[in-house]
Amino acid sequence: MANIKGNIVATLQAGCFFGTIFMSFFTARYGRRWGMAIASLVFNIGAILQVVTTSDLNVLYAGRAISGLGVGAASMLTPTYLSEVAPRRIRGKLGTAYGFSIFFGIMVSYWIDYGCERGLSAAGHDQWRVPMGLQLVPGALLFVGAVFIKESPRWLIKSDNREKALSNLCYIRMAHPEDPELQQEYQDICFSIDEELRVSHGATISEMFLPQNRVRVLIGFSIMICQQFSGTNALTYYAPLLFQEIGLNGTSSSLFATGVYGIVKTVFSMAFLLLLAERAGRRLPLFVGAISMSSAMLIIGIVLACKPPLPDASSPSSASIGMIVMVYIFCVSYSMSWGPVPFTYVSEIYPNRIREYCVAMGLATQWAFNYCISRIVPLAMQNIGWRTFLMFGIFNAAIAVFVFFVIRETSGVALEHMDNLFSTGFFMKPSQWNLRKPVIIGNGDVIDIPDLELDVKNVQGAHMEDIESQSISGSSSRK
Repeated sequence: MANIKGNIVATLQAGCFFGTIFMSFFTARYGRRWGMAIASLVFNIGAILQVVTTSDLNVLYAGRAISGLGVGAASMLTPTYLSEVAPRRIRGKLGTAYGFSIFFGIMVSYWIDYGCERGLSAAGHDQWRVPMGLQLVPGALLFVGAVFIKESPRWLIKSDNREKALSNLCYIRMAHPEDPELQQEYQDICFSIDEELRVSHGATISEMFLPQNRVRVLIGFSIMICQQFSGTNALTYYAPLLFQEIGLNGTSSSLFATGVYGIVKTVFSMAFLLLLAERAGRRLPLFVGAISMSSAMLIIGIVLACKPPLPDASSPSSASIGMIVMVYIFCVSYSMSWGPVPFTYVSEIYPNRIREYCVAMGLATQWAFNYCISRIVPLAMQNIGWRTFLMFGIFNAAIAVFVFFVIRETSGVALEHMDNLFSTGFFMKPSQWNLRKPVIIGNGDVIDIPDLELDVKNVQGAHMEDIESQSISGSSSRK
C-alpha cells in the first residue's frame, strides 16, 4: 500500500519533469501565452483520464503523468512570465503571489478531500473521483486567462517584434508610449537583448554552460534541490499520514488537521506577500526560514523517538500536541521563505537570452527531486520512522549554510544588472555576506544598488563599454 501511494503521487512529478523541458523549447519559439494555453489543455486531458478510470490502475497512472506534463509546463512558464512583465519594485511581490496561489490551491484541495471523506460514501468511487473531476475547473480557468493576457515584451523583443513589444509594455504599465520612465525601461530591455544577441548568435541550451552563465545555472539548480530537501512536500503530499504517525488517530482527524495546515500555509504566505516580500528581500527569508525549519524537524524527530504515541490512545498526548505545533511552525517558516522565494529567485537571475532554458532546467531539477521525495516518504515512514524527521532537520541546517555563503540578494536589482551580481563565482566574497542589502562587485569595487544609474544612449548601436555606472565614491567606472 505504501508503494502504491508513492506511485500515484510520484507519476505526476515524473510528468512535471518532462513538461518543464518540453515547454522550454516550445515557449522559446511560440511565446509565453500559447505555452500556458497548451499546458492547460494537456493538464485537462490527464484529469479526464483520472476521472474515467475505474479498476485499471495503469489508466490512473497515465492520467497522472499526462497532467504532470501540463503542471510542469505551467510551473516553468508562470514565474518566467511574471519576472518578465513585472516592474522591479514589485517583482518580488508578484513572485510571492505565485507561491501564495499554489498554497491557496493546495488548501482548497485539502478541504475538498475532507468534505468528500465526510460527506460521500466510501463504498463507491465518489470519494476520490469527485476531487479528481474538480481539477478540470482551474485547468479551464488557466486556458481562459492565457487567451486574454498580453505577450511578454521581452520575448517579443527577442523575436524582433519591437513595435508590439512597446505596445504591450505600455498596456502592462498603463503608460503612454512617450512616458520617459517607460521609454527608459524599454531601451534598457532592448539594449540588454541586443548585447546578448551581439555576443552570440542564436540562443542554444549549450549557452547555459558558458563561463559567464554556469555559476547562475548551478545556483538555480541548487536552490530548487534545497526547496525539495526541506521536507515541505513530504508534508504537502502525505500530511494525513504524517499526522497519524505523530499521534493524531483517525482519517477524519488527520484530514482536518491537514486542512488547518493548508489554511496556515495560505494565511502566512499572504502575510509575507503584503508585508515582507520586498522589504525582507530574498536572502534573509531563505536563511531564517532554513534555520527555523531545521529546528522544527529536529524537535519532531527527537520527541517522536523519546515519546512515541500510543496506537490505541483515544486522544493525542501532550507530546503529540507539541509535535503538531512544530509541524505548524515548520509550515509558517516555509510559507514565508522557501515556499514563495525560490520561484522568484530562479526566474530573475538568468540572462534574458537563455532565461526560458535556465528556468525550465531549474524547475525540471525541482520536479525530479520532488519525485524522489514523494516516492520515498511513505517507505521511509514505514521503515525508519522518526529518523525521517531528523533527516529533513539535518538537510535544512545544511541549506542555511548554503544560503549564507552562496545566495546573493537580488531584491531591487534590475534583470539587466544580474551579470555583475554573480561575477564573483559560485561563492560570494565576504563583502557580499550582508543578509539584507544587494552588493554588486564591479571592477573590484562594490557598487551600491541605490546609486546605480544607467544612461543608455543610442540603444540600437550601443555596446557594453558605453554604459557608465556610478560607484559608492561617486566616480564613474566602466562596466
